[in-house]
Amino acid sequence: MIDIVGGFNAVFAFFGQHISTMLLIGGLFAGFYFIYWFFRGKPEEEEETPFILTFMTYLGVLVGIILIGGSINAISIRGQAAYQYHLFTCVLALIVGIALVLRPIKDVPWAAIIGVIVGAIIVFVCATYLEFITEGFATIFGIDPYWILIVLFIVILVMTYMAFKMIEDLGKLLGKILSSRPTSFLIMVLCVVEAILAYFGLSIWIW
Repeated sequence: MIDIVGGFNAVFAFFGQHISTMLLIGGLFAGFYFIYWFFRGKPEEEEETPFILTFMTYLGVLVGIILIGGSINAISIRGQAAYQYHLFTCVLALIVGIALVLRPIKDVPWAAIIGVIVGAIIVFVCATYLEFITEGFATIFGIDPYWILIVLFIVILVMTYMAFKMIEDLGKLLGKILSSRPTSFLIMVLCVVEAILAYFGLSIWIW
């Protein structure tokens, strides 16, 4: 486990040392929606999302994870002679990384998925390690223990779903905004300009 963690740290340290390059790549991924629509036009409402857009969206999640890890590392090495990145460059990379990770969330029912997973885990624990509690409730109510587990699963599923639904809705809203042409264009331009300035030790915002 230590070797795995150390490996991830080494990878993120490398990208942190080259965060300006990663910011440029992240900006191009963020602006891919605009680039595609500029040359091909916006798909019709009933038209299926083109494969290239879907592919770039999910590949962008990987780029986003690298940006998040790399930017956090870049913030930690700021001030060293070889890595005079401005804080704004690192923070922008972090924000773009989060945006790329969040972009496909609008297509995934996270609240339902998390609800099912949590409900299944709790039912498994109760059925395997807390069987005496299940048997006790079954005896009190005079019903089959399996019904206790089914009711427990449904209750946990509904509670978890309600708890995460607001977060899911917010994520979907952010994903929709990030997929719009104006937003993707602005993010792309901002990232490209900031990345170029970062090569010369400058920044749009000296922070």
